[in-house]
Amino acid sequence: MRFSATKGGIRYLSFNKDLQSVIHTYPSRFRPSIHDIVIFTFTMRQIFIAIAGCFICFSLHSQNSQCSGNLGENIFVTGDFGRGTANILPVDPGIAPGFQYSTFVPFHDGRYTITNDMALWPDIWPAWLLIGDNSTDPQGYMMVVNASFTPGIFYEQTIDGLCDNTLYEFSADVINIVRANVGGHIFPNVSFLIDGVEEFTTGPIPQSELWKTFGFTFTTATDQEEVTLTLRNNAPGGTGNDLALDNISFRPCGPSATIAIDMMGRVCENALYPTLSAIVASDTGYVQWQISDDLGNSWSDIAGATARTYQSVQLSAQLYLFRYLYGNSPQHLQNEKCRIVSASNSIEVVPVHFTIIDTLCEGLNFDLGGVLYNSSGIYFEHLTAANGCDSLVTLELTIVSDPGIEAELMILPPSCAGLSDGQISITAINGGVVPYVFSIDGQAPLSSDLAIPVTAGLYEVVVSDRYGCTDIHNFEIVDPLPFVIQVSGENSIILGHSTTLNVSGNYLISSIEWKPVGSLDCSTRPSTEAMPLFNTHYIATAISEEGCPASDSLFILVDTDPRVYIPNVFSPNGDNVNDTWGVYADPLNVKAIAHLVVFDRWGGIMHDAFDIPSLDAQDIWDGRNENGLAGTGVYVYLLELRMANDEIVKKSGSVTVVR
Repeated sequence: MRFSATKGGIRYLSFNKDLQSVIHTYPSRFRPSIHDIVIFTFTMRQIFIAIAGCFICFSLHSQNSQCSGNLGENIFVTGDFGRGTANILPVDPGIAPGFQYSTFVPFHDGRYTITNDMALWPDIWPAWLLIGDNSTDPQGYMMVVNASFTPGIFYEQTIDGLCDNTLYEFSADVINIVRANVGGHIFPNVSFLIDGVEEFTTGPIPQSELWKTFGFTFTTATDQEEVTLTLRNNAPGGTGNDLALDNISFRPCGPSATIAIDMMGRVCENALYPTLSAIVASDTGYVQWQISDDLGNSWSDIAGATARTYQSVQLSAQLYLFRYLYGNSPQHLQNEKCRIVSASNSIEVVPVHFTIIDTLCEGLNFDLGGVLYNSSGIYFEHLTAANGCDSLVTLELTIVSDPGIEAELMILPPSCAGLSDGQISITAINGGVVPYVFSIDGQAPLSSDLAIPVTAGLYEVVVSDRYGCTDIHNFEIVDPLPFVIQVSGENSIILGHSTTLNVSGNYLISSIEWKPVGSLDCSTRPSTEAMPLFNTHYIATAISEEGCPASDSLFILVDTDPRVYIPNVFSPNGDNVNDTWGVYADPLNVKAIAHLVVFDRWGGIMHDAFDIPSLDAQDIWDGRNENGLAGTGVYVYLLELRMANDEIVKKSGSVTVVR
């Protein structure tokens, strides 16, 4: 829709929808009286409405975009929710008329809290992010909202003292606090309202795990000095629709405003100072130049500096920042709620006169512009500086006698070979003038009361007093002998049997740990019994009484072949000699005869037996079957052995029966 006005108080509306839809869309802005004369002009594509005798006044004109020029100071000073040491603000701030404040977290729908770090909460919904407020201040607060089941207002404030016909920006930082990999959650959707009228909406805010700034600009109407700022939740509550809010900003918006300097931003203390020019993307408006000598922490108006150009005056040597305020009128310029702030620029004033006062130990030199001085006196040098400012330097030098400093060092070697827990420290210093510093191998000077961790090696320690008088120590730190252990034991065993593993070392052993532990009778003794069921690599890690670690290992090969003897003939004739037949097995190697079946030459089963312990397997078959004694002849058997590792090994063969 497009609006325009004439001096005669007639406003025309051009639109591509019928009048009823316009009135429905803008009910608070379109209220003609019964005395208005309404003229309708119909065409195929447009309807023109002229209303005479009244001037339809619109409170605001908004643009769904953020400020493209410069901004003023944030009028809404509480928009960052403040800061505090408490993780949860203990007092209800009363800023969300449609929600209930909660100091207990996490909370359910229709509630909110003010917090500085969700990662410090005692508990949290699994789907929520562990985030802090959107600033570099660890104690800065943000607002966390679990939206209500119905759309409602979760933030509202009134701002007064504004200027009419002035462009402002209303913005806020918003984040969907549901993790990116969580599905099935409703996206938050936030509307920005001015005086109860929706001017901008974020649309669905995705689970990006990133803060995003949303906002728009609008212009106050004639004689309007107050607005109510509202943030409204549009999405329904339930699963999702959870957000955090921070850095609500309400600022005047103006044209792009920068500064041009007619020479480099660094000048000599006694030189002609530069002229600063205000570059404003507008031909109208008023400026007030400001200066800061504390890196922008505070600013002061420069008296009389209200022109578009400012000739900087002579200043003492240091860094200065310059900026200007810009307003549409002198009144706007004086009202911080109506003016914008330009980008800043700097001028560094470089000193040209230097006085150096120094005291040195005898034997040392002071280098002043390439000239070495080593005796007491006052010296002058005119130096050409790299910054382009020629300087006059006065040196007041005092040379003192060397008092013969003596430093006592405590040197501790590393506790174990290869470690860096050796120490160099100074226990006492005699002579010289405090403060003392010492350096190791030419590194930056260190405080004399520190113990410096070191490894084995050659070192040079230089101890210096206030005037540079020194005491030099050269020495070597040697590693102790490495702690070494050795594992001994058999390299191969028969399955089911065990072997003893032993550890010995060149230092006393304080503790030991064996791995793997499953086949050992004890994993924390230097001597242990191992019964591996398969090839195993045993590793022993020991700690000496000095705290040094060492390890060694042993590989044991396990022979898994069955240790059995099976006779191939027996004579079941009742003479008590060789009357039975069975399996003779190593009981440690073979647990049991899982299954034995004996067949005659026609495949008939002569004997069938299950789960016979190894120790009882020598007399399995007495030469009989259900029909009586087996006749003389050759019989075939199938055998399943249950090994010590519970694996089944199959064997087959034949046995001859004689009578």
